[in-house]
Amino acid sequence: MNRHTWERTPVAVTAWALLRDSYHGNLCLRHKPQHIAVAVLYFALHCYGLEVPGEAVGKRLWWEVLSDGISRDIIHGIITEIVDIYEMDAKL
Repeated sequence: MNRHTWERTPVAVTAWALLRDSYHGNLCLRHKPQHIAVAVLYFALHCYGLEVPGEAVGKRLWWEVLSDGISRDIIHGIITEIVDIYEMDAKL
């Protein structure tokens, strides 16, 4: 991802907002902080349709480099819980 794409796309701001909003539930009590951080970054990247360059050719996936013991299933589970928080908030 080049500098211009990064500046145009508020990935960091979105990830921070997702992280902050995740505290409206008990997500932070049930998951490792590193796993939550990776999940919100993953979610923010996908919200903007961005992929981490070299993801398909490396020996390890980018999120495995950032946190031991994390898997795609853990990431998707955390994202599902975050989406559930937003859905619950919308119902209220």
